[in-house]
Amino acid sequence: MDLQWEISYFDANGNALFSNTRESGWLRTDNRYFHPELGLEFQAEFSTGFSGSELLTVRANSICESLSNRFRTLTPLGETIRGYEGETGTLLLPYGSGLLCHTKEKEPAEYLLSLFSERKWQATWGNMALWGYFSGERASLAIIEGGKFETDLRLRTNWGENHEYRLDPVISLREIPDETILNEDITICFATIPGDWKAIARFYRSYNLTVRKLPRLADKMENNHAMAYSIGALTVRCRMCVKPLPPKIYEQRPENEPTPRIFMKFNDVMTIAREFRRQNVGPVEFNLVGWNHGGHDGAFPQLFPAAEVCGGNSALNQVIKDVSNLGYAVSLHDNYNDGYTLANNFNFDDVCHSTGEYGGPVVGGGRLGGGQGYRICAEKAIGYAERNFAEIKQRLPKISGAYYVDVLSIIPMKKCYHPGHPLDRRGNADAYKKIIGMQHHEFGVAMSEGARDWAFPELDRAYMVYNNFDTGYPFVDQHVPLFQMVYHGFFLYNNSRSGVNAWPGSTDYIFNYAWGGVPIVYFHHLFNPAWSSAGGWSRDLTFETPEKLTRDTTVIRKMSDDVVRFAPLQTEFLDDVVHHSTTLIESQFSSGKRLWTNLSNTEVITPYGQKVAPFDFEIQNE
Repeated sequence: MDLQWEISYFDANGNALFSNTRESGWLRTDNRYFHPELGLEFQAEFSTGFSGSELLTVRANSICESLSNRFRTLTPLGETIRGYEGETGTLLLPYGSGLLCHTKEKEPAEYLLSLFSERKWQATWGNMALWGYFSGERASLAIIEGGKFETDLRLRTNWGENHEYRLDPVISLREIPDETILNEDITICFATIPGDWKAIARFYRSYNLTVRKLPRLADKMENNHAMAYSIGALTVRCRMCVKPLPPKIYEQRPENEPTPRIFMKFNDVMTIAREFRRQNVGPVEFNLVGWNHGGHDGAFPQLFPAAEVCGGNSALNQVIKDVSNLGYAVSLHDNYNDGYTLANNFNFDDVCHSTGEYGGPVVGGGRLGGGQGYRICAEKAIGYAERNFAEIKQRLPKISGAYYVDVLSIIPMKKCYHPGHPLDRRGNADAYKKIIGMQHHEFGVAMSEGARDWAFPELDRAYMVYNNFDTGYPFVDQHVPLFQMVYHGFFLYNNSRSGVNAWPGSTDYIFNYAWGGVPIVYFHHLFNPAWSSAGGWSRDLTFETPEKLTRDTTVIRKMSDDVVRFAPLQTEFLDDVVHHSTTLIESQFSSGKRLWTNLSNTEVITPYGQKVAPFDFEIQNE
């Protein structure tokens, strides 16, 4: 492979400057790049990788700085993942479920899109370290492993005099001049294969099975009753209590801590469970949100005593036992990203530190129930999780099902510059993977908010794969189920926030199944007035009168029945998704079974003669 490189670096005064190996001054011998005047040097190695792909490696010990200049970023300029204005090509981006950018009619523009880092938070986040381009019957792709937590993707549309479209990885070696350089080999797999984005999805799925050796759901089910139950279970989240929002007291103390607003008491969960059992709803995994001291986001990492306004420790313990005796699983909502100074077990010295202009302790999820949240250094978060999980197991032995730790699998990875516990982004990911792995080990099923693929294989279930279907980005022509075609059969998921409380008979409800997802029921989903319908916070399910619960449960019974119908497809791979029309979608699975989803209010007949009721699905065997 003949590569050129763009380099940015810091000079002796800390100024960020740029260079390119095409420029004079750069010497190249056997893919060793050296600039004597700048004192910058690195070596590119090429070998045969997975399935005949070409593997690029830049070893950390080959990156040398002999003078006063310091590397900042490296950008390999590949020649295969690019096209030109007016061609019939398409760029594939790993954001949302997968985004397509056709090489035509775009404004000249450049975008820097983060994969897993926090340099730019966006509503559509990077889920995979994979990108590509396809045109005609050929597709090219790249997969970055070493260096992926320091990588942004630079997208250029209709760029320059050649009107070029391209995707290139910008790999950060350091962010400030006096920072230690990245101590990690950079590895990128490049491949060219027959097909389009679907072929790229299948290639990456094979890569995950062969190279990353990810276990399938079928493997995770073995000797794991909780996992086997979860595959056919409807997730039902119940928000118990939350302090008034927005908070007026940012640094709370026991004497000035606001009283949480009650949405549901612990006994109310039992009332729901009894009605569920009366109407034969199930299997169900109840997840209690805001059960802990201070309510939802009220005093993490402190958990006990359980929220007194909802009934306290004894009522919580009793309802878990009683709901379990009805045959349902009960688990908890937890958090190891945010820490609040109110917590009696929180050491402020464990907070992640930033550097540069915004140096000092890092705020976490913002200002929520517990006041000002601070981001706990991921390495320190492990200890809090270990201690809390042990206490939960001791106090609440009947806890089972998908234990939920908030945001770990969705938030960007962050460096910690605290002198006592510095951590790079890969270390951040490794620490979170350890916590997610502990969830699986202690409770059987590990669930978190997102589905970024660095969290596999530890992650078992995701609250959502992407946030909103429409990204708002001007370069997006189509949103496709790339992620689902790669990872269905590896974990359980709801596709997007619009799938939360989407009722049968709606487009969002049935579309979720078309892309391999299952719905989520959430009592009192809406709790923060700052979050709007534009962000997906539009549907609520409230716990009120017995009559309303009876009516709601009748609908929820239909939802749980659908989850059970779909369950046999959860352990299979999703091989293809074909949109026959705006209303009829065919999802093909690895066993040869087909899922037909009807997004219209009239009955449709598939090309095989099978009838599909309005806003419903049917499974066709081979």
